[in-house]
Amino acid sequence: MNVRPLLLAGLAACAFAPAASAAPAPAAAAPAAAPMRQGPPIAGYCVFSINEVIGGSKVGQSVVARLKVLGSQVNAELQPEADGIRTDERTLESSQASLDAATLQAKRANLELRVSNFEKREQQRQQEMQATQQKQFAVVLKELDPIMRELYQQRSCSVLVDGDAGGVRLVNPAMDLSGQAITGLDAKIQTLTFDREHLDQQAPAPAAAR
Repeated sequence: MNVRPLLLAGLAACAFAPAASAAPAPAAAAPAAAPMRQGPPIAGYCVFSINEVIGGSKVGQSVVARLKVLGSQVNAELQPEADGIRTDERTLESSQASLDAATLQAKRANLELRVSNFEKREQQRQQEMQATQQKQFAVVLKELDPIMRELYQQRSCSVLVDGDAGGVRLVNPAMDLSGQAITGLDAKIQTLTFDREHLDQQAPAPAAAR
């Protein structure tokens, strides 16, 4: 048997945190890179990064921070049970030579049932965290949508490319709307208050009388 600890504290945070925040500090300052020479902006071609907008906006940072808190709460809920099962597994392994077959079989069956129930609860909490993340980021994207539409028209864009979807490695900053989107989102909303979604299993409906 093997009980996996649930580690949800960082759910979604890595996807939206700036990459530089995870990088170790260099031992010595690297020589300044030469300024990149940019070609002229392409008229009507605009780019933005949803990861940059989420990671750079106050409301996006608020959601990620809250998800970390909720993930820690889930860990705190599940970890004691996981530790207890591991302890009982070791105890059973060390004492099985002194147990008769019936007792050993009963203890193993009980432990297997605990593991099964734990894994079901662990999976439910994972699904709840995923549902919470999806719901809250959907709120942010709903607030962002009219901002992007307005920027699209203000900048006379003919096409708006999601730089996170692949295919765009570098872009002239004059064509990138991400910074303006962050400014607009910060002016509109800065925080969201929410708790973990609950996906409690419903009791099965009673069988129809015959």
